[in-house]
Amino acid sequence: MAWLVAEHGSLAAVAQKVAHLATTTDDVASIERALRRLRRRGNLDGGDWGRRLLYVFGLPRRVEEGLKWMGVYHSRFADLPLPLCLAQLRLWDRPPVSESRARVWIALGFASAALRQRDLGAAGAALGQARVAGAASVAARVEVALLDAFLCSRRGEREQARDRLAEAGRHLGEEGLCSEERACLHARWIDQRAFQLNHPPPGEAPDWGGALALYASISSEDVHPFVSYRRDAGLAYGRFRLGERAAAIALAESACRHAGDSGFVRLRAMALLLLARILGEEEGAAARGRALQIARRLEDEELLWRGERLAPR
Repeated sequence: MAWLVAEHGSLAAVAQKVAHLATTTDDVASIERALRRLRRRGNLDGGDWGRRLLYVFGLPRRVEEGLKWMGVYHSRFADLPLPLCLAQLRLWDRPPVSESRARVWIALGFASAALRQRDLGAAGAALGQARVAGAASVAARVEVALLDAFLCSRRGEREQARDRLAEAGRHLGEEGLCSEERACLHARWIDQRAFQLNHPPPGEAPDWGGALALYASISSEDVHPFVSYRRDAGLAYGRFRLGERAAAIALAESACRHAGDSGFVRLRAMALLLLARILGEEEGAAARGRALQIARRLEDEELLWRGERLAPR
């Protein structure tokens, strides 16, 4: 209530907006009296009028920004140990958040956490909840489509993954994203499209060059550390596959720096695993070991699985 009064100037102004936007037969004076009673309830349940305010105004901006941080894959929320991420998501998964449009970010956070646990069923269920919640913002619509595409890819559902990526591409063309946010989402979109080229269906040859061209299309300016990491990691993998080992090593080391210098611990572990792969079993043992140490401290089953795939046979 304090946030609404500060935003709109007075309780009367809030009441007028509710009368104008909400489906109600109450007059402005009646609404203002109801809001005064609601203000006296403090942190108690807001009841019907509390739900009406959530419908009209949503949550306070700073609260919604915090929820969004927990639901966006390219935020540093994923750099927290997985049990702590789940504890935070469960803490916020209750009214009034669970009754607001911002609940989409909590559902997305649970989906990302389930993917880190390698639990595709739980990830799919959380994404279903995100779609039911309704993505009010462009950023949420892109996030849902990208996570859904990733999940479809993990399940081997290539056509569905392409459909979700096409959906994400359409939303990326919409207004409503700041430049950094758009750059991060665009880099993830490019990464998933390149993955389809690097990992074709059985019987088809990978298109290393096509994937490399996609990564090269990401801006060379350091608009955001995540974007720089994703670009250089993708280029490193492409150069490695094309047999350009020296260039691949330099790019993988650059991806490590972008991630590590900016505090993206999980991305740093992924870059170290990429570097270990390029260097080979013997030379890459130290980089692999460092990545596994990070994965264990984060209790991240997905990272551990990736590291164990590189274990000596």
